[in-house]
Amino acid sequence: MQVRVLNHIAVTVSNTQRSLDFYVGMLGLEQVEQHQLPMSSIDAVFGLTRASGTSTRLQVPGQPAILIDLMELSGAEEGTSVQPLGSIGSTHMAFTVDNLDEVVTELKAKGVSFISDPVTFHLTEGSVTVVFMRDPDGNYVELEEVHA
Repeated sequence: MQVRVLNHIAVTVSNTQRSLDFYVGMLGLEQVEQHQLPMSSIDAVFGLTRASGTSTRLQVPGQPAILIDLMELSGAEEGTSVQPLGSIGSTHMAFTVDNLDEVVTELKAKGVSFISDPVTFHLTEGSVTVVFMRDPDGNYVELEEVHA
């Protein structure tokens, strides 16, 4: 077997509209689809009992090949929270921006808090400056600026 293509990334959220306010309203992603997830299908595929919900599909503008699904499930049991960043089981998604300092300043003005100030990593060729924040449900989101 060989994987052919990355289709989407799914993030479980507690409130779709609040997450849309963050991902679309603050980060500038585009909503491209929304559909209901019927109980029988969700229970079967996720191994849950009496769960249903909504999947809202987002994309980075001009990047239709990689999709991000915001999944709000009702009736699912509450589980543990997001793992601490850097621990086994923690995950994050990263978005590249053109001017990280400007973006951080803009998001801070909108009430977003960051885990740290931006940090630069020197790579074999060039460098990258990164910073992490959390979405409204505590999921980690990385912003990065790539330097040649």
